[in-house]
Amino acid sequence: MIYTCTTNPSLDYYITIPKLERGKDNRSDMEMYEAGGKGVNVSIVLNNFRIPSVALGFLGGFTKEFYLSFITNYPNIQPLFTTIADHTRINLKIMDELAETGINAKGPHITDDEFRRFKSRLNNIYTDDIFVLSGNIEEEIKDRMIDLVHELCVDDVKVVLDTDKDILDRCSDLKLFAVKLNDRNMQGDVNEVAKDYLDRGFQNVLYSAPHKPSFIFTPETALECDNLADSLVNLTGSADSMVAGFLYGHIHGASTAESFRYANAASLATCMSNDLGSKEKIEEIFDTIEVKEI
Repeated sequence: MIYTCTTNPSLDYYITIPKLERGKDNRSDMEMYEAGGKGVNVSIVLNNFRIPSVALGFLGGFTKEFYLSFITNYPNIQPLFTTIADHTRINLKIMDELAETGINAKGPHITDDEFRRFKSRLNNIYTDDIFVLSGNIEEEIKDRMIDLVHELCVDDVKVVLDTDKDILDRCSDLKLFAVKLNDRNMQGDVNEVAKDYLDRGFQNVLYSAPHKPSFIFTPETALECDNLADSLVNLTGSADSMVAGFLYGHIHGASTAESFRYANAASLATCMSNDLGSKEKIEEIFDTIEVKEI
């Protein structure tokens, strides 16, 4: 089973206006809500692949049920969120003719008891199950999440990290199954950083960033993909789609190169869509994806 974890999910409120004018009342043309969070995005793309996953994290307050109403639209996602006393945050995304402006809330306080209940959700995770930890982790629970990652690795769970550099560095003594890098959580040349992680025992190192080639590094090979979308409609969730595409290839026994092609197809499908990439769009793009050894 694949478990995805978003410790600070958000109810994303999107509004579109002709032109954002500061200091004035602005009237929107369109409003919509979405269930946000990097781990949740991974689960949604896996759902589009018809792959089941369990979505973990913390939800609470008046936004909880509304958030869950979106998750229930995906038949292959089992929501297993921990209920908390504080409200799940609402993030505001303002889109005008020039750009998308985001206002992200800090998020709720997580008590010790709430974290213990969250951790108990993983009592039935087994060797070779996959645990994906995505997004920034709040400082108040960071130490406990790092301890949890260590415990999962000891139990031979395949851990995937797509989170901040501090957590990556503090888990660098583990033989992690995969790590997803971007320009925010990496300092230095991607080849040198990847080599360092591989030397420490990481099995797969993925890298992607907007408008740049993507890479995957393993102990056996290093591959690059230059396929960049001609028309970038949506960057939100493209990196999470890459993680989902890679996992789709892995659980179907695909080679590293084929899994990397799925990763890039899923990422591009999202970039070229108004939503997270559909299975049909991913399969349409897959045959156009070319990877090369470096």
